Amino acid sequence: MTDLSVRILETGTVTVDKTIQNRGLSKNKLAFVGLFRSKKERITIPVKCFLITHPSGKRILVDAGWDSRVRKHPISTISFPLYFTSKPTLPIGEAVDEQLISNGVQPKDLFAVIMSHMDIDHASGLRLVKDSPKIYLSPEENEAIHSCDPRYSKKTYKGLSLTSIAWNGTYGPFEKSWDVFGDGSVIVFLSSGHSKGSLSIKVEKDGRFILVVGDSGYNEESWEKGYLPGPVYSKEEIKKTLAWIQEQRQKKGCVACLCAHDPSEKTKPQLIVL
Repeated sequence: MTDLSVRILETGTVTVDKTIQNRGLSKNKLAFVGLFRSKKERITIPVKCFLITHPSGKRILVDAGWDSRVRKHPISTISFPLYFTSKPTLPIGEAVDEQLISNGVQPKDLFAVIMSHMDIDHASGLRLVKDSPKIYLSPEENEAIHSCDPRYSKKTYKGLSLTSIAWNGTYGPFEKSWDVFGDGSVIVFLSSGHSKGSLSIKVEKDGRFILVVGDSGYNEESWEKGYLPGPVYSKEEIKKTLAWIQEQRQKKGCVACLCAHDPSEKTKPQLIVL
C-alpha cells in the first residue's frame, strides 16, 4: 500500500492576454484572444498537470500539457490561431511523458488519463500518453469537441480513443460525479462553465481533501472574488462552479485547491500527501 497523494507537475508555460484570468479587466469581450491588444497586456503563466496516486498504487494523470513538438514547431503543432492566442514554452525535461518517466512511471502503467477539459494547453500532449489504458473526459466535453467551436484542435486527439465518463453519483455543483475506485478517495465531478464539460477532481482521505479544478479558476482570486475567466462557455454555470469551489475551499478539511495555471508559491511543483 502507498499513500494517497497528488503530485503537481509543471509542464512549461503559456503566454496569454491577462484577461484570460479575469475577463473583467477589459470591456472587450474577446480581449482574451489577444486581437488588437498590446503585447504589454500579455502574461506568462504555468501549465500544470497532476499525478494522483491511489493507495493501491494505481495512478491517474490529470491533463497532458504541451506536446514536446511545440519546442521546434509550435505553429504547425497547435495551429496559427491557437498559437496567436496561447504561445507555448516547454523546456527540455518538462513534457508530461518526460516527467512521468523521471518519477518512475511509464504512460502504459497509468490507470488512466483524465482530462479536465480539451483546450489546447491541456490536450496538446495527449500524443505523449496515448499508451495509457484509458483517456477519459466528460460526456459533455466529448460532445463539445465534435462541434465547430474553434477553441478545440481536432488534430490533437485524432486517432486517439477517448472514453466518456459514465456519471454514477451526485457530488459537485451540478450533481454529476464518478467515484473512480468505489471507495470515495477519488471523485471526478462536472464543474462546467469554462467549457461545456469541464470537470474537477476531489482527492480525500480521513476528512482531508484536495480539489483539482483545472481551469475552473486561474488562482485563488477566481473563486474568492468571483473573477470569470476569459473563455467562458456559460457565465451562469461558471459562476455556480466558482461559488461552489469557494464554499468547499473554506471547509476545515480542504488542504489545497489546485488549478492548472496558478503561479503562486503554494502551488509550485511538489508532492502533497494526505
